[in-house]
Amino acid sequence: MPNQIDTITDSAGTETQAAKVLNNTLDPYVPSPDKPWNARRVAHLYRRLGFSATIEQIQQGLQMTPSALVDQLLNTAAALPAPTPPVWANWVSSDYNGDKVLYDQHREDMRFMWYTDMLDEGVRARMALFWHNHFVTELLVYGCNSYMWSYYSLLHEYAFSNFREFTVQMGKNPAMLVYLNGNLNEAGEPNENYARELMELFTMGESNGYTQFDVVEMSRALTGWQASFNECTAAFFDPAKFDNTPKTIFGQTGNFDFDSAHNLIFSERPQQVSHFVTGKIYRHFVYQHQDADIIEGLAATFRNNDWELLPVFKQLFKSEHFFEERFLNAKIKSPLDALLPIFKMGGVKATVHIQPNWFGDMNFYANQLGQFIVYGPPNVAGWPGHREWLNESRLTRRWNYCDLMLTFLMTNNDIKEYLRELARTLSNNSNDPVTITAALTDFFLGQSLGTIYFNGAVDRFKAGIPEGYYTDGSWNLNWDEVPDQIVNLYKYLVRMPEYQLT
Repeated sequence: MPNQIDTITDSAGTETQAAKVLNNTLDPYVPSPDKPWNARRVAHLYRRLGFSATIEQIQQGLQMTPSALVDQLLNTAAALPAPTPPVWANWVSSDYNGDKVLYDQHREDMRFMWYTDMLDEGVRARMALFWHNHFVTELLVYGCNSYMWSYYSLLHEYAFSNFREFTVQMGKNPAMLVYLNGNLNEAGEPNENYARELMELFTMGESNGYTQFDVVEMSRALTGWQASFNECTAAFFDPAKFDNTPKTIFGQTGNFDFDSAHNLIFSERPQQVSHFVTGKIYRHFVYQHQDADIIEGLAATFRNNDWELLPVFKQLFKSEHFFEERFLNAKIKSPLDALLPIFKMGGVKATVHIQPNWFGDMNFYANQLGQFIVYGPPNVAGWPGHREWLNESRLTRRWNYCDLMLTFLMTNNDIKEYLRELARTLSNNSNDPVTITAALTDFFLGQSLGTIYFNGAVDRFKAGIPEGYYTDGSWNLNWDEVPDQIVNLYKYLVRMPEYQLT
């Protein structure tokens, strides 16, 4: 059984907690009067699988069964074409001819691609970000824009594919070769760095089914792959640097090479790999404290499907367990989960509305809050997440950065009108500020507020308009001030404890 889920004090002053998991099941979720398929659960799926949902997506989801919606989201994301390579995808150092401005601009291009994917694609970008935090690399270490692109492309290509093949290809990726010193691993001079992290962080878990001797022998099997980060040339295999002698790994002896050594991990340590990887998936997408019975079921699915990821994701996201009440609004948001939904729920589309500075500013805000994509997590272990995302300093900065993001919405007339229509849709075109505030609050937070803080939300929404216009019924959603009222309400809501949860 897992640990009791941490308590979090909400705006009503009560502690919400998820108790120890009982009646665990990976059976598909079937809505019932006690566990209805409603807007809150649709939004829960979109928040965990993407970066929140628009009202249009929630309405569409309510017309489908939970399993059908999960299938649609995952199948669509898995079938997306590979990212389109930029013109500089294969540039080597000499192609820049010392032009640092151009070099930096290509990094800006990459950042725009990341954020565009997260905002407009959602599901595949969420998975790519998850794998970015699993197979960690840091641009500041490997340095090459072309390596950055090949790494980004690989994360998207294999996000839902075969994990064993994903692991092999990641090990040969030039960004990873340089980051974990695989390019320095040669016959006669083995470098253990990648071999150790391959087993400890990427496949099996710390001290879980391997010895230091296995690390040494594994490093010998992984010799020969090279990448020249000074020139930024493509990765290649150099037979002269491969240790072409027998190695003994997990008690098996043979002249293992890069591919066969990776495959040996999956054939000789399937229990360790399946439990470690599905446990990490669970902690990211469900909750920090994993449930042993659920992990056992997911791990079996992983092994039985020859390390294909999509069946595991479908089983988890369709399950009764995933949609349990205790897991709704139970995880602390990452910086990106706090910032990106402001655009997503505001109807912003990267290819239509984004101004040149918006993603740059968002990336700066996320970095200040501890999550710096493109340049990478702080170390090979990745972002620890959950409660590590928040402390007193980061919380106040998070409020301020969310305010700035909301201010962006008011610079575009199309977005302002989208917010007006959103209020109409959610409230059934009500003219009652209390009804409208409740509808917008439930949509924005994914849950309701306690009485005292909800009354404060109503006051914030009504602020700036004389009370008499509300009491005599002359105020309505057609007023010019309405988009500003909505944004001012949202600026209040981002300070609520409920907004820090996903």
